[in-house]
Amino acid sequence: MSNIIAGTVATIGASLLLASSGGHAVTQPSPTPAVVTRAPVPTPAPKTYTVASGDSLSAIASTEGLDSWRPLWNVNTGISDPNLIYPNQQLTIPTAPTVDRPVPAEQAATAAALDQTSAYNTAVIQRSAPTHAVTYAAGSAGIFARIRVRESGGNYAENTGNGYYGAYQYDLGTWGNYDGYARPDLAPPAVQDAKAAATYAARGCSPWPNTCY
Repeated sequence: MSNIIAGTVATIGASLLLASSGGHAVTQPSPTPAVVTRAPVPTPAPKTYTVASGDSLSAIASTEGLDSWRPLWNVNTGISDPNLIYPNQQLTIPTAPTVDRPVPAEQAATAAALDQTSAYNTAVIQRSAPTHAVTYAAGSAGIFARIRVRESGGNYAENTGNGYYGAYQYDLGTWGNYDGYARPDLAPPAVQDAKAAATYAARGCSPWPNTCY
């Protein structure tokens, strides 16, 4: 008996459905899937660096963990010569990939010297990190900045008349007419930095026993 009643109810329900649709079966629309919108990942804000006496683009790049000085050059379009930055100048430190900015042809030699210095800085950091992590926590750029300040007050043109010259106080025999410059104080900062990096890579702190540590 219950089966008959259930069948009758089902038949009536189907008849009502057909009647309400003009005799045609009604297809229920499928629910629209929800659209999930993901919030864009924000790009980290650029950092600002205040240039100190004795700084160079390659040294700053090394301190800030950049592979080269060129990202600094790319984003700081107010710099017209990669070898000329000044104390208290505000530089932007990029936190994302940069678009290459051409270096003027007349400054190609300077750019090459800076590239060499960046390569030395990277090599020195990789070499010294396992054994000098505590003593040289600031990395090779920190070492060179410390030497410059203690040797010459960070003055690349230092010539006190005592037979030692430039930011790193080389004597002429050790300088060896490096890169064609007769004296260190006559060479641009990038060249002096490259010489110091080469010296440190070969001999560590031994040339500066009182100012390197």
